[in-house]
Amino acid sequence: MRKQWQFFVLLLSTFYFLLSFSVPVLAGFNASYLISDKELTNYSSMTSDEVASFLKKYEGALTNYQTRDIDSRLKTAAEIIYRASQDYRINPMVLLTLLQKEQSLITRKAQKTSQYDWATGFACYDNRNPVQKFKGFARQVDRSAWRLRYFLEHPWEFVFRTGQTYKISGLMVVPQNLATAALYNYTPHIRGNRTFWLIWQDWFGKDTGKIENGTLVKLKDEPGVWLIQNDKRRPFFSKNVFLASFSFKNIRILPKEDLLKYEIGEPMDFPNYSLLKNPQNEIYLKTDNTIRLVPAKIFREIGFNPEEIILADAQDLNKYQTGKPVSSPYPQGTLLQDKKNGDFYWVKDDIKYPILHQAIIASNFPYDKIIETDKGKLESFTTGELVKFRDGVLLKGPSNYVIYLISLGKKRMISSPDAFAEYGYRWEDVITVPENILNLHETGEPIQFINGFTNSQ
Repeated sequence: MRKQWQFFVLLLSTFYFLLSFSVPVLAGFNASYLISDKELTNYSSMTSDEVASFLKKYEGALTNYQTRDIDSRLKTAAEIIYRASQDYRINPMVLLTLLQKEQSLITRKAQKTSQYDWATGFACYDNRNPVQKFKGFARQVDRSAWRLRYFLEHPWEFVFRTGQTYKISGLMVVPQNLATAALYNYTPHIRGNRTFWLIWQDWFGKDTGKIENGTLVKLKDEPGVWLIQNDKRRPFFSKNVFLASFSFKNIRILPKEDLLKYEIGEPMDFPNYSLLKNPQNEIYLKTDNTIRLVPAKIFREIGFNPEEIILADAQDLNKYQTGKPVSSPYPQGTLLQDKKNGDFYWVKDDIKYPILHQAIIASNFPYDKIIETDKGKLESFTTGELVKFRDGVLLKGPSNYVIYLISLGKKRMISSPDAFAEYGYRWEDVITVPENILNLHETGEPIQFINGFTNSQ
């Protein structure tokens, strides 16, 4: 087993080829938003015949290609792509884009059989041999569609997730939706995802009636402003909510028929941790659906900037629950270190949560500043539970090659190199920690690999 793991502890990074056709410039590229969830999962966007026509249009390697599908039946490339899209409810356009991004099979003739064998880059690694179990065009297409669907249904088992900040290829990225996070888990670098986005825009992003995500819109001579986000129209029910983050000069006027193409999404709200001041000059801190009074003394102790205060009226504030007043200078949470003995804590409100290893800090709080303080200050806080690793982290002990995935707070052994590869995990993401840190997590069911399919209990 040890030799197996030494061979298979790999860096996951998919291959990609430069496009063989002109692509638009990078204007509009947003690393934090690649495509919408609806675009990723619109499995009825094309019929099997339409996929075949698309391949024929470009006269590339897949136009007349036939091979055995995973059911051992001889099928065309179009039939294989369409079958995978329907099995896993993934847009066939996404699979076409992925095939072009990885091996340029849509627009070019194949120069070697390996381009078919590793068509979607699944289980291919930089500077390592690809995992042979996933060799073959049909298996590649099937596993790529499975992988994207599996992430959508089990996002807690992966590193990249929505709403969290990551440094990817030197850029700060905050995936804004599940589709974007899924694509980064498949290809964990900017260049590959930018290539995907360019191909997608060139082939499928030219709908003239489509409005770019992030656009502010309204109807002429009618009240109400909307934000197009994740291909939905999110209403602003409050002028104060709008002015907290946007400007009226950026609103686009459009016809009613164009706006009605988008279903209504969640109403826009004040950003989390906003400081809201009511007409009585009381200041509240918004946390999710709760507002908490910030006494003047605490406001000064925290060092909030008065310019960050947002004026709100009673109608704005009445929709929130009222929580207990802020009594600690750390309502949003911060890292504190005992400057005498070096102990670390995550302190939020009146509770300090001990952190037993710096690897937990690096994984859970990569961008938080550590503040040194004295023992007396720390003793003023109640001690809470130990901080553990967040879900999606890969761990191993110092003396073996058994790898665990943290999932729903438990450590689940990845039972084989095949299971490790099937999930698309990368050896470079595995964190080695002492056994006592590993054992902070209760042991869960192992992740198995059975006949080409993983089972998640």
